[in-house]
Amino acid sequence: TCECMGEVYDINAKILIGADGPESHVAKWAGLKAITKPKHMESGIQFEMCNAKMERNDVLEFYFGSVAPGGYFWLFPKGDDIVNAGLAIIPEMAGDKSAYEYLVDAVNNCYALKDAQPVELNVGGDPVGGLVKEMYNDNIMLCGDAASQVNPLTGGGITSGITGGKLAGQIAAEAIAAGDCSKEFLKKYAELVDEAMGHDMDKYSKACDYLWTLDDDDLNSIAHAFRGIEFTTLGTTELVKALIKVQPKAALKLRKLFL
Repeated sequence: TCECMGEVYDINAKILIGADGPESHVAKWAGLKAITKPKHMESGIQFEMCNAKMERNDVLEFYFGSVAPGGYFWLFPKGDDIVNAGLAIIPEMAGDKSAYEYLVDAVNNCYALKDAQPVELNVGGDPVGGLVKEMYNDNIMLCGDAASQVNPLTGGGITSGITGGKLAGQIAAEAIAAGDCSKEFLKKYAELVDEAMGHDMDKYSKACDYLWTLDDDDLNSIAHAFRGIEFTTLGTTELVKALIKVQPKAALKLRKLFL
């Protein structure tokens, strides 16, 4: 049952694809185990700002560590003097400060934004706990943020969400053609999603666990160690060696990550 412009009406469908974001209503209606634990739900907030003075407008800037516990602070230039300045945090790691308070502090301490003014505010949740346990049932599939198809390390979900949506559409078409929209048939969707992104999600999750053990000094040491390195040609082995050289205690954690 839907309501639009004061009008209530029913929509009937053989398959419903839930792409309704974090804490999906569709998932709850279908009784799916798709709840994101608080420790895996980032609070994201962003200002669009004008009169920014970025050093370069073709470079994205990211700041990790205490500036945004469990996440990072970003600057995305949009041309001229416009920039998106935002951050995401894990509230359980952030103490008593809200995401808004962290953002205000980050903006106030950013030289490029000293004369900038916010003209728009956007907020939202970002599930970074890896794929949900259940993303399908009879006549139901979840994709995008609703299925937590989000990179746990970066919080990015556009590419993986598009992949999930494409696969859901593919299986929906096959199910309609076969006249079988059962849970058993739609299981193919979860299998394809796992094949497409499951391994990477696990790897990114482990990398995230390692990243959050580092303090600001560790992060600065790693950044200095990588100065002058050409990342487009840097292999995994060389990357791990460089990290261990800076932080020997990382050896065991990194071994779990890359094996």
